[in-house]
Amino acid sequence: MLRTARQLYHEHYQFVLFSVLFVAFRLMTLLLYRPGGFIADYSDYNTSYLPFAQWSDRGLYPFIHYWLEWPPLFSWLVVGVYRLSLLIPSWTDPRLWYNTLLGLSLLLFELGNFVIIYLIALQLYDRSKAFTCALIYACLFAPLYVWSGWNDSMPLFFVLLGLYLLLREKASIAGIMVGIGFWVKVTPILVVPVAMRVLRGMRPKALFLVATCVTLILVALPFLWVNAGFLWAFFANMLGRSSWETIWALLDGYYSYGVVTADRLTVPSDFSTHPSSLPWPLITVVFALVLLWLYSRRLDYGNKLKIVALTGLTFNLFTLYSKGYSPQFIVQLIPFAVLMLPNLRGVGYIILLDTVNFLEATVYFIMLPGEHWLLVTTVVFRTLLIVALCSEYALILFDVRSRSIMTLQRRASAALLICLSVALLLLLYPLGQAYRSSRYAMEEYQPVMNKVRAEATPGKAAIILLDESLYQRFYPFLGRHVAVYCCAQDELLPAIAADYEGLRLFDAESQADEVPIWIENNQLAVHQFDNGELYHYYVTERH
Repeated sequence: MLRTARQLYHEHYQFVLFSVLFVAFRLMTLLLYRPGGFIADYSDYNTSYLPFAQWSDRGLYPFIHYWLEWPPLFSWLVVGVYRLSLLIPSWTDPRLWYNTLLGLSLLLFELGNFVIIYLIALQLYDRSKAFTCALIYACLFAPLYVWSGWNDSMPLFFVLLGLYLLLREKASIAGIMVGIGFWVKVTPILVVPVAMRVLRGMRPKALFLVATCVTLILVALPFLWVNAGFLWAFFANMLGRSSWETIWALLDGYYSYGVVTADRLTVPSDFSTHPSSLPWPLITVVFALVLLWLYSRRLDYGNKLKIVALTGLTFNLFTLYSKGYSPQFIVQLIPFAVLMLPNLRGVGYIILLDTVNFLEATVYFIMLPGEHWLLVTTVVFRTLLIVALCSEYALILFDVRSRSIMTLQRRASAALLICLSVALLLLLYPLGQAYRSSRYAMEEYQPVMNKVRAEATPGKAAIILLDESLYQRFYPFLGRHVAVYCCAQDELLPAIAADYEGLRLFDAESQADEVPIWIENNQLAVHQFDNGELYHYYVTERH
């Protein structure tokens, strides 16, 4: 065994080296970085998972005393991590040990994703290209960010592991992994139709299906025994929720994120948050017919590249069909782009998807929630990118080798990526204007600024502020209209006044004792505001 391990180490030396760096990078990230940066302090670790885990302090546990929108296995993992974190004395921020332990738990799955992408790539390409796939995944920001604040790396692990086992024709184990993955998050179940299509022979298909069903039942039995109603509520919520952050949500006129408003301590009958006039039965039939056509094609699935392409296409089509989309769902799209397009074009798709995610999740929902046009833009751009990836996978799946079609595809994808990149750059100006307007509308010193802007002559007036924090708040809005100084030194004020016809000084209420004597002796007028006084001095003679 030691000799085999040593041989594997030498054969995959570069990957092992990079794996060590991958883990070390994420461990330090877990300890020293926070999702949201300086824009907002947020992640599902704290805003979604921790509150229900803390219900265990009162003896309440998921799917026994209440239901959740996450399946039981993940819900109990969070509760277990939280209870374990209570054994460690609290830091000044009590979230430290809970966040660290949950991040370490999910790191196992994130590392698993990294390794399995490499292993799948070895099934598709030579070792050099497989290492390129792993390298691309490791260098991407989105998987790191999602792992540090959300749970989506965990279900992705079961998707990729199930797919890898299918490539290795390990039908029974693949079925078990898919069954477990379903109770972590529902999406791994999408591997089932892939398995039914690509496994060769009735026996492997039957083994896979039986293993999946038995695993699903065995995991569900304890929760059905304790409180079947709460397990049903999970499914009812999943089927009955309203749309969010998708084309469907825009058509419904809904411009917010997905929320669960139903009572978790009972079994509600209505899980919707907004009305919908869309013909969902018809939409479902259309997508079902597309998938039926796709899965009924006679293709050579002895080519493993086609199996991965079919899986990627299935996940992309499901994403397009789904009522809701949350930005962390990007991690279920990334691995297929990495495996199918381990080149600059594939990286371009991923970076644009990540950029759109940032604009949607951070800029729109946190910084500019009133700019509905921004959500429309990001949803449309994301949809176009997913459709484009569908076409890329379809060409691989159907083994299109026509030089003219391939050339057209490359040019079309390049044109799309370039156009979307240019469009995103052009968005910087309206985004900047919208941000400036929103901050000005929320600025508590806006009446003072309005007074100065209305009365001061540009280039001939100045305002003096008595501390750095006020200077930083006034300068962005007044800097282009009047000269802004941060100065409380009495002897410098006459020199500043000598350069301007009008001079103003704003004194916040907390600094009333710091108004220089020079101003008090030469003031022309004082304007009272709720949060301070604006002293006006008019220079009659130039020095």
